[in-house]
This record gives sequence, structure tokens and C-alpha cells, in this order.
Amino acid sequence: MLEVAVERVHAEGLLLDYANIELEDLIRVAGVPRSTVFRIWPDRAAFVADLVRALFEADPNFGTGFDQPTLSLLDQLIGANADAMRTAEGREIALRDAVRATVAHNMVAVETTAAWRVYRTMSAALASGDAVPGGENIRAQLAEIVDRYVDRMAVIYRELNSVFGLRMRNGLSERDLAVAIVAVIDGMGDHRRISPALIGGSHEVALGPEGPREWHLAALAVYGVYTAFTESVPA
Repeated sequence: MLEVAVERVHAEGLLLDYANIELEDLIRVAGVPRSTVFRIWPDRAAFVADLVRALFEADPNFGTGFDQPTLSLLDQLIGANADAMRTAEGREIALRDAVRATVAHNMVAVETTAAWRVYRTMSAALASGDAVPGGENIRAQLAEIVDRYVDRMAVIYRELNSVFGLRMRNGLSERDLAVAIVAVIDGMGDHRRISPALIGGSHEVALGPEGPREWHLAALAVYGVYTAFTESVPA
């Protein structure tokens, strides 16, 4: 049932009233016993709560935080700057290069995944106060999903801090950094869907001795958060 529903959401999206997730239809397509289905899920809202979880667990990027192409790009950039990163200035330049490239790439990658589109749709509806069937159960599922994602991203930022010679400022943790960056990306993604021209354009900005570089607005915002939350490890 869940596999069939995941395939359907990948093809059609998930409507807020779940009109495209009819249990009787899914039972017919999946070829499973009707009595068993209704013993597990007494109504459609209960099924959708499990479907939301299944969508994220079926997404290969959910377990890694970043999608694999973004992780590969990050590794490539760090490798290309290996010599320069022997100095504090070189590490700062390398960090800017990494943030500039990976955030711009990840903004597009995230928005193309069915799981993330469902997450944004459901969370926006819950935040707006719209009536979402099974709202409290869905809210609990989304909170669990976000917690797991933030934990994964905190591990990545801990590793990046070590690579770039950074540490968290007193009173802040890598998890705090992950929460702040997720909020930035979510907000930028929402505004981009409303007005692509407002968010999608590039800006030529000079932030260091490397001179002007093309920056996605979201990458600039993430870089600002990253540098505000971290500091260089004393030599």
C-alpha cells in the first residue's frame, strides 16, 4: 500500500485533502486484503501520516542530509582547495567557495524531490491554520522528520568545521547551526516558488581577497549564518 502510494505521490504530488490517496483504490492496485488495511489504518488520515514518513524514508537523500551530487561537489571543492587550506585565509576562501557552490546546487536539488515538496506543502498548511485531515498526527510526523534531518546535518557541519578549522561559538551547537540553515533554506524556497525573480537571481559580491564572485541569495544568507555561528580555532 505504501509503495503504491509513494509512486503515486512521485507522479502526482500529494493534495491537501488527500483526494488522490483513496484507500479503496490503493487496496485494488496493491492487491492486499481490505480487512488488514483497515485494521492497520482506520482512516485515510492515519494512512497519510505513515505515507509522509515513507516518502522521506524512500528518499535516498534523507539519510545523508545533502543529496549525493551536492556531497560530491563539496568533496571536490575541498580537494581542489587542499593546498590553500593550509592557511587561515585559505580556509576562509575555501569555505566561501564551498557554501557558494553547494547551497546554489542544493536549493534546486531539494525542490525537485517529492518528499520535500510534500513536507513544504503540509508544513505550510499547518502553519497557516488550514484544516489538514489528521493535522496533529501529521504535525508530529513532520516534527520527527525535521529532528532526524537536523541531527544528520549537525553531523555534517561538525565535520565541515573540523575541515575548515572552525568551532561553534560559546552557547551554540552544530544542531543550532543546522536549525538556522534549514530555516533559511525553507524560507528562501518558499519565496522562490512565489517569485522566482526575487530569489533566483545571482549577485556579484566580493567577500574576501578572491574578489567578486557570483552568489545565489540563499548562499549569501547561509554564509552569513555560518560565520555568525562559528569562529576560527586558535592556532
